[in-house]
This record gives sequence, structure tokens and C-alpha cells, in this order.
Amino acid sequence: MNYSLTKIVPVHGCSCKLPQYQLEKLLGNAGLTQGYGDEVLAGAWENSSVVKIGGGFVVLNSLDFFTPIVDEPEIQGRIAGSNVTSDIYTLGITDIVSLLTIMAYPEDMPDEIAVGMLKGLNDFCRELNIPLVGGHTIRNPWPIIGGAVTAIGQVDKIIYTRGAQIGDQIFLTKPLGVASAMAAYRLQKDDEGKNLLTDISEDLVKTAITQAITNMTTPNKSVAEVMQKVPIHAATDITGFGLKGHLANMAMLSQVDITISNLYVIKGTPILSEFLGYPLLTGEAKETAGGILMAVSKENVEDLQNEFDKQKIKYCKVGYVTKGNGNVNISKNLKITETEA
Repeated sequence: MNYSLTKIVPVHGCSCKLPQYQLEKLLGNAGLTQGYGDEVLAGAWENSSVVKIGGGFVVLNSLDFFTPIVDEPEIQGRIAGSNVTSDIYTLGITDIVSLLTIMAYPEDMPDEIAVGMLKGLNDFCRELNIPLVGGHTIRNPWPIIGGAVTAIGQVDKIIYTRGAQIGDQIFLTKPLGVASAMAAYRLQKDDEGKNLLTDISEDLVKTAITQAITNMTTPNKSVAEVMQKVPIHAATDITGFGLKGHLANMAMLSQVDITISNLYVIKGTPILSEFLGYPLLTGEAKETAGGILMAVSKENVEDLQNEFDKQKIKYCKVGYVTKGNGNVNISKNLKITETEA
């Protein structure tokens, strides 16, 4: 089949999302950043809403969808599932009780492509024991897929984006670099684009693409399980705002400064990002279905690392928290740590 999901959209994956500064203005003008009342513990600017339902329990709801980042329909469905469930897992909650699909596609897109995306999403959910209970599908010029998740948790187990404390160490699961790796993926599929990559090792490109797809299709549930065992002060996943943008949310909400001392990246993506013009090395490149950032006290670092090792979760210390007013700084002695699957 010659139909290409990535060629019919101008932006891909979480890159289609509204820039952070525009979103802030939009929410502010609509009055969505104001208080909600005592029952609502989290709303705008958190990864999921958190609402008290009594008995010490809360219900969590989140919605996430985006344009295709790969041409393979089932892989695209899996990436969508990984991305939306991460909104819950990043709060340290693992009990997702249901998922509703949102999908849209143009009239000329073959139905088997839509079936493939739904199958990939459903297979991903089944593997995590998440019931896919329905959804909504419309016609749209751009294909999109994602979902709305509902989860239940204990009120005292939630880990918010806010809460980072002075002296905390910042850890990240899943290396960065998806945007540049997937740009190379698209270029490889284009006759003219292939010529742009002739100066870069074919093995380097292949490794970067493989790692990026592995990252995007790997759920963050095991990370949430670790977060239940080790005290974590604050956490957020990395998606459309990039490393620096998501850290800025954490810093602002926690009223601290955060310094990025180490960029944890997919092997080969620094070369690809510089060659293709992506701001990976400044921490500003967008990610899709990325890892979880967490702030942990120095006293709990060893326990966190031990639990990650037990679960065979890749991770890296990427920064630290200092006194401040919500700024994110790049260390003058910035280290680059490359990894591969």
C-alpha cells in the first residue's frame, strides 16, 4: 500500500501541539487557569485532572491525540496508546480503568489504515489490561488518533508536576531525540530526501530510528510502579514542550530553579539534530511518548536507581534543583550521554 500517513500532514506526533506560550495565553483568556474548588486537586498545567470522589480516592482523566509520526498504522496506534497512558503513569498511578478512542481521518484514506491504527491501540491497551471501551471517529483533513483515559488512585499517592525541592536531583527515563530520528525516518522514505543523508552513516540513522520507535511504543507503567516504591517529590513526562519546556513547568509550579547538567539522548541524534536543524542540544526539541522526569531527594537517589535496575528501566540523572523563581538553566559544563537499545 502506497498511502503514507506522514506525507499527508505537515507536522508529526506531538510536534502538532500548540506551543507552550500560545497555550498559556489561550487558557488564561478562557479563564481555565483559575481555581476549581476544593474537590479538584489538579486541572490545567497538570498531566491529568485529579478530582476527589470520597473515601480517600480520586478520579483522574486525561485526553491526548496527535497526527501520525510513522507510516505503519499499528505502530502509530501503539504510540498513541503509550502517549495518552503516560499522562496517568507520570502521576505515579497505575490503575487505568478505561480508555476511549478519538480518531479522525480524510475520506480518501483507506479504511484498512484506520483499522490498523485502532488495532495497534487496542493491542497496546490489552497488554496493559486497559479496557478500550469505545470512542468517537470523524472525517478530518488530517488523520489523528489518541484517546481519553480514566484512572482511579489514592489521594495521598498522587505525584504532581509541582513539588520539586531545593537539593533534589532530576532523573529522566527514555533518552531524548525522537524528533530528529523520525525526521531521518521520513527522509529515508523520500527519493530526494535520501540524498540529504548520504553524509551520515546508514547504521547510525537506522539505530536512531529503531531506538526512537522502541521508546515511543514502550509504556511508562513500570516507571510508575517504581514511583510508588520510592518517594518522589515531583514528576512530569516529556512530550510536545521538550525537555526544557516541561522542566520549566516543574520549576514554575514548584517555585525553584532547575539546572540541566546532562542531556540523555538516543545514540546518533546529536549528529542528526545538528544536521537537520533540530534544537536537541539546547533541550528544546519536541518529543513524542517520551520518558518521565522526576525530582527526588539525594537521600532517595540510591533507592530509585536500585528499583530502576531491578525493572531494567533505562534512566539518567539530567539535572538538579536550586533556590529560585521558576527558571531553567543549561549548565556551562553540559554533558551529553548517548544510549541505544
